[in-house]
Amino acid sequence: MATKKARAKRKSPAAKKTAARKRVTKKSAPRKVARKKPAARKSARKRPVARKTSRRVSRKTAAGKPAATAKRAAAKPAPSRKKTASAKRTANPRRASASPKLDASLFPVGDDALRGATGRSWQEWLGLLDKAGAGAGSLDHQQIHDLAMQWVPGADRWWGQMVSTGYERARGLHEKAQARAGRFKASISKTLPVPLFAAFAAWADQSLRRGWLDAADLDFTRLNAGRNIRARWPDGSVLDIRFDSTSPDQCEIVVDATKLADAGAAERAKAFWQEQFERLQAYLRI
Repeated sequence: MATKKARAKRKSPAAKKTAARKRVTKKSAPRKVARKKPAARKSARKRPVARKTSRRVSRKTAAGKPAATAKRAAAKPAPSRKKTASAKRTANPRRASASPKLDASLFPVGDDALRGATGRSWQEWLGLLDKAGAGAGSLDHQQIHDLAMQWVPGADRWWGQMVSTGYERARGLHEKAQARAGRFKASISKTLPVPLFAAFAAWADQSLRRGWLDAADLDFTRLNAGRNIRARWPDGSVLDIRFDSTSPDQCEIVVDATKLADAGAAERAKAFWQEQFERLQAYLRI
């Protein structure tokens, strides 16, 4: 058995610290050596990786591209100026979609008036009738007129006539005053601030007509109440007088003179009916 002095030494704090140091020194010494060995092996493995990376960097050019790619790019010829300019022209959508300018003098009414009445400009009407086959040459004036009437708002025959006439002029199907059959025509219109029935009666009633119309040789052949009147001159030219009510107190009258001999006859017909409209306006006291 241990003596009292030996037991006292074991229990003293100094003895406990000394014993703990001895235990820590014995346990930790081999562990530190074991940890350093794998760390040395890892650093040895990383060395060849670093050498490979340096070789890859040395193969690249200063621009950051591989040397083989740079050689291929240098071998390709530079595009010529002509090819570059043609590519720019084809890539420009404005030039490709630009439509030819229309001759406004060919059309019986202006572009703004046509758009306001029908919702389409002359360019739009031309494209629409082209797609419908009006320019094939197999349709006469009446067929083109009937075709245009499919898209004229309210089936207004007067505007259908304006559209079909303007289309034929723009597509070279007849001259400005020439009809499809080779004869010439003239068209003139007048808007009067009177109800339609009053204007129609001034034309239809023979006794009223004598009061203002200076055309004793004109033969009235057909009369559709409130719509149109057909008449014929001794030389064979034909008149179609059409009436359209634009409001309760206003109407429009259109005179189409057809089967005229030449362009001079068409101009004379326009001047004549312009004068007759002025006489009618004075007769109605408006």
